[in-house]
Amino acid sequence: MRFEGRVYYDFSPQVWRFYRFLAEAGKRGADLRLDWRSFLADDDPQSVAGLALVETVRRVAPERHGVFLQVLLALRHIDGADLTDPRTAVAAAEAAGVSGVVEPSPHAVVASTEEGRALGVTGTPTIHRQGPVVRVEVNPAAYEGDVLERLSRISAVMEDDGIWVLEKP
Repeated sequence: MRFEGRVYYDFSPQVWRFYRFLAEAGKRGADLRLDWRSFLADDDPQSVAGLALVETVRRVAPERHGVFLQVLLALRHIDGADLTDPRTAVAAAEAAGVSGVVEPSPHAVVASTEEGRALGVTGTPTIHRQGPVVRVEVNPAAYEGDVLERLSRISAVMEDDGIWVLEKP
């Protein structure tokens, strides 16, 4: 199954869960073609710092951008790293194979957030393919069972502009 789109993200726990769901789908054979774009939903210092770092890597080392994002998400959510600490940026750059010091790029975060808002993004994680955006929140149960079918359902909702809200408490 091929799943594509632009994912607007921050460093919130919801994004971490969605990332883990996608990683599990990838392990099970999904062909993921995703463009991750920063979106500043609030003024959380961790997200502000992390997004600015990732945008810098997108600019200076685009081929390492995805790996850097993965490393930074893991450092934040597995290790509890402080994304405002310059040592975290250095550790992520080394782990992702990005040479040199990574200086944050907040202007790119603002531009990406404005682009997302123009599409209708109001929170993260949100996917844009064409037409209306779809905000997706998963819980840890999403990593179990038929992950590919679950991803297929998300894709089907994205293609059906007549479905606007599905919510299960």
